[in-house]
Amino acid sequence: MTRETGGFAFPLMPPCDASGQSAQGYPYPETGMTLRDWFAGQALAGDLAATPNCRPSIIGSAERAYAYADAMLAERRKS
Repeated sequence: MTRETGGFAFPLMPPCDASGQSAQGYPYPETGMTLRDWFAGQALAGDLAATPNCRPSIIGSAERAYAYADAMLAERRKS
C-alpha cells in the first residue's frame, strides 16, 4: 500500500530558458520534502511548544505528529 503523501511541499523545479520552457537535461527531478512530512513537522513543533515543562516520549510525539499529518491530508482530499 502506498501512503498518500500529498506530493512535494517544496518541489525543486527545473530552471527555464529565456523562452520560459523547462531546461532540457536538467539533472535533478522534482524533489523535496513531502507535504505529509511538512505537516508532521509543524504538528511536532506545536506539540513540543505546548508542553514546555513536560517532555513527552519521542516515539509518542512522532506518532502523534504523523497522525495529525494524515488527518490533515485526509481533510485536504475532501475539498
